[in-house]
Amino acid sequence: MEDHLLSICILLPLMGAVLVALRDQVTWVRNTALGCAGIEVLLCLYLLWRFDPGAAGVQFSERLAWIPELGASYHIGVDGISLPMLALTALLLLLGIGASRAERGETAALLVAATGALGAFASRDLLLFYFFAEMALLPIFLLVGRNKASSRVALRMVLHGAAGSAPLLVAMGYLAISHQNQVGHLSFDLLDGQALDLSLGIQSWLLLAFLVGFAVRVPLVPFHTWLPALLRAASPAVSLLAISAWLHVGAYGLLRFCPTLFPDAFASWRDYLAILAVATAVYGGVLGLVQVEVRHWLACATLSQMGWFVLGVCSLRAAGLQGSVVLLVGHGLITGALLLLGGMLAERGEESPDGGLGHRNPRLTGLLLLATLAAIGVPGMVLFAGEFLILIAAFETWGKSGLLILLAAGLQGGGGLRLVQRVVWGGGERRRETEDLRWREALLVVPLLLCALALGLRPVSLLDRVAGAVDGVLVAAGVGGEQQGEE
Repeated sequence: MEDHLLSICILLPLMGAVLVALRDQVTWVRNTALGCAGIEVLLCLYLLWRFDPGAAGVQFSERLAWIPELGASYHIGVDGISLPMLALTALLLLLGIGASRAERGETAALLVAATGALGAFASRDLLLFYFFAEMALLPIFLLVGRNKASSRVALRMVLHGAAGSAPLLVAMGYLAISHQNQVGHLSFDLLDGQALDLSLGIQSWLLLAFLVGFAVRVPLVPFHTWLPALLRAASPAVSLLAISAWLHVGAYGLLRFCPTLFPDAFASWRDYLAILAVATAVYGGVLGLVQVEVRHWLACATLSQMGWFVLGVCSLRAAGLQGSVVLLVGHGLITGALLLLGGMLAERGEESPDGGLGHRNPRLTGLLLLATLAAIGVPGMVLFAGEFLILIAAFETWGKSGLLILLAAGLQGGGGLRLVQRVVWGGGERRRETEDLRWREALLVVPLLLCALALGLRPVSLLDRVAGAVDGVLVAAGVGGEQQGEE
């Protein structure tokens, strides 16, 4: 059974969606979905336990013929980069189901989106990755656009998704045809794509197509306009899965494919991409200074953090790539907590109050303050560990110019503290009394913050698993020996 454990992990939410669709009874829907999501978390924890950080290459690998005529295979496996993303997706799925309204359609869609995200993280075949990544998006589009008020938001997401997916698929097809021309048969396998001999000009065009496809999802400026609209229109449960199924899949694809498939082009263009990353981070920080609602500020903070992530990838150093993975995991944990807290505040009509939430709801206030401090990267939280590693790599790569990213950190911190001051202490008249944090709500938020704190106090537990996969990316990018020797 262990030989197919990864496939079970990927397909379990899809099977849960089928079971959920069988009956429309609220209790059946909730219990079935929670059961599937709980088993999913346990499976991912087992994979983490069985994972060998010292082993080279991917683990729990499976390979079957999928579309032989196109050279596409069902090739899956995990390493130190993809396995933490699987575990994070499983956790967000469980909490998203717990925060949802147990409607049959919404619950089934969340489970399908989770299968798409899990499959994308585990895919070692380009066409399979594309299939799972698109599979993750469709349920999110449907959930966002089901209400007339948010149909425009869903349309904007569809247009952004199509603008990124089309060039990505064309570029993947070109790689398969290039493999046929050089080797004699079509192949979408990642290792076969990395072995291709392509000119710098061809690599540059293909890299541009991949970057456009992933920049829409990450997102980078100017492809970011879907993010605040999504967080404003979607429920907390849908937003949680959208973070993993769209944003994190895009960030993972950028790290996994761009430096390894097009090493010469990425080395030539990484400085320009780094400038765009810093601009995105600073722009997100500036926007965050004027936000008055938690979810609006969270969209700006996410934009800023993704700038940090891309900068770490552009450094092509072990510290930078490790920091990017740590930051991505931390972003999922802390953003998930803030999305849930923002939803709780909106439910109480307190998302942007001036009446002093801290005077009336001490438990809710405490968690909001802790989550906001974690989001701005205070020491002891996981985002600080990721950003610190990225900062070291940026300084080693670009010297003092790499420290410009600190401006984004200052702006993000100022915006977050200003928002907390307004929400918690306020300055206007005190409003009606509202219910403080319920224990069921605490069960959704506290695990995320505890994980963020644990990884922040002991990031080595994650870095040990990430190191080997990062070394593999650097070797495929053509800088492995040099950069690993410098670390």
